[in-house]
Amino acid sequence: MNKWIRGLTPETFKNRILMAFLLLVLAPFVLLVIYNFSETERVLQEEASAKNEDQLLDIEKSFLDVLGLVMKTGLLLEQDDTIRSVMKNPELKDPLTRKELVENKFASIENSFFLTGATVYYTLVDKQGYAYTSFAPREPLNYSSITNEAWVKMLSSNEGESSIWNASDTNYVSPVIKPNQNMLSLYQMLRDENLKEYAYARISIDYEQWFNKVMRDRQREGIYYLLDHTGKSMVQSDADEAIDPAILSAMLEVKEPSASASIVSQDEKVLYTFSRIAQLNGFIVKKVPLSLLFEEVETLKKRFFAIFGLITLVFVMMTYFISSTITVPLKTLQRKMEISVKTNLKVKLPEQGRGEILALTRSFNTMIDDINGLMERLQLEERQRQIVRFQVLLSQMNPHFLLNTLNVIKSIALEKDEDDIYEICVSLGKILETTLNVEVDLILLKDEIALIDSYMRIQSARFGGHITVSYELSDELNFALVPKFCLQPLVENAIIHGFGGRRSDGRIEIKAEARHDLLYLEVADNGVGVERAKEKKVFRKRKSIGIQNIRESLELLFKNQSTGLSLASSEEGTKVMMHLPLLLSKPYLKEADSDVDRIDR
Repeated sequence: MNKWIRGLTPETFKNRILMAFLLLVLAPFVLLVIYNFSETERVLQEEASAKNEDQLLDIEKSFLDVLGLVMKTGLLLEQDDTIRSVMKNPELKDPLTRKELVENKFASIENSFFLTGATVYYTLVDKQGYAYTSFAPREPLNYSSITNEAWVKMLSSNEGESSIWNASDTNYVSPVIKPNQNMLSLYQMLRDENLKEYAYARISIDYEQWFNKVMRDRQREGIYYLLDHTGKSMVQSDADEAIDPAILSAMLEVKEPSASASIVSQDEKVLYTFSRIAQLNGFIVKKVPLSLLFEEVETLKKRFFAIFGLITLVFVMMTYFISSTITVPLKTLQRKMEISVKTNLKVKLPEQGRGEILALTRSFNTMIDDINGLMERLQLEERQRQIVRFQVLLSQMNPHFLLNTLNVIKSIALEKDEDDIYEICVSLGKILETTLNVEVDLILLKDEIALIDSYMRIQSARFGGHITVSYELSDELNFALVPKFCLQPLVENAIIHGFGGRRSDGRIEIKAEARHDLLYLEVADNGVGVERAKEKKVFRKRKSIGIQNIRESLELLFKNQSTGLSLASSEEGTKVMMHLPLLLSKPYLKEADSDVDRIDR
């Protein structure tokens, strides 16, 4: 019996746990989830649809109340004796009095909109050449211009109807008061008791303000949209959300004046509920993710967690029983590992057992070998670091000794009026000082040129003044930062290789140019060229700094930035070109220069 059970169970502990999980937890869990969620979706779609439709009806009623107030406002303006008198007989009042009377009437009527949360804007245009507004207009108020606007022409040419609704009227209010947004407007023709037209009224609502107030306490319920007849969003509670195009198409196909329905988007896992507003010829839509509706099925959740808890308890018990078959070998392996640690990892474990126990023993023995090898490498590296540290100290002593010796020679030459020796010592001292300053990688371009001048003084003393160096750069580029010794080695290579076979008419031209955010440097000579220099095989005791070394220095100093170095050679000479990021160091003025500058100003 034990042999039969051993053959059915997996060999490794991991596979045993996996088999138990699949048979005792996962399969029942999947079946239970399928059942519960199918029931959840059915209940949620029925309850949420009915609830959302009631909420949309409430919002629609609030919107219709606002529209009713707008229409009532139009009637009040038409029936008001003061407005009628001012519109029909403006000559009876002076302009300020007329303006005050109309604005007071606007203010008294606007109080009726206080509870709706919507701001209302009024425009009145009579037939006597005057126009009145309750707001600061976007454009200066001009009677000729306003009578040529579309809404006035619509009213004047409209036969039979005295009012027109426009759900997407262009904003005409000053942007300081109201940003660029469309408004819902009622165009009303004002008539007297004889049905004679005497003025035109435009009453506009900031429906977004009303919408935001209505949605203030509904943020957690879902996302609301107010759409026009084309499906375009007039305003919505979340600017980053959009309606599924397939749902929008299905919604626009509904032609009933006051239809409402709910649709589930399988792609988005979202429940859409919409209601058509006949007066607006548009829709009000509510979008609710199905995940938000799971809170309403607490009964199904309790049933689910009860069954899941029972299955989990069985799984824990089975796991404990299965794990007991491996804990004893693990404890034995643990004791052997402790013995190996106490012997400074010099003793390996016997490779016995099967499955994970055997694999763990082999991994532990491999780890011991790796640790011992790593310790030996660390000891070797430590010895090498000591040697390098000693060599660095020696390399720092010798240049400093040489620099001090040069200073002594310079002092002696100065005392004995040996100007040539003094100049050579000064030039060599500058080069040595720059070499010893290991803390600085970038120097000013003018300092690099000074190093070249110092180097050329020494070369002139050796070979005579037959090689000339010329510079072509703007004053601003003198303060550009370049890598230390990026040009001097190229000049040295030109002298050694390019002019190695001749001593007259040698010219070296150094150019610097800024292009956008890059600095381009060029060193050109009229030497023999690279190919002929290779044929002559100029012998040097010290290996020169090559093009590749300078290129690698550029890459190290300007990582992930545009750099490059190229060489072009012919029988007429050699040209080396490089480019690097343009970095300008702001020059400073000495105190005396600053004083002169202040005086000039």
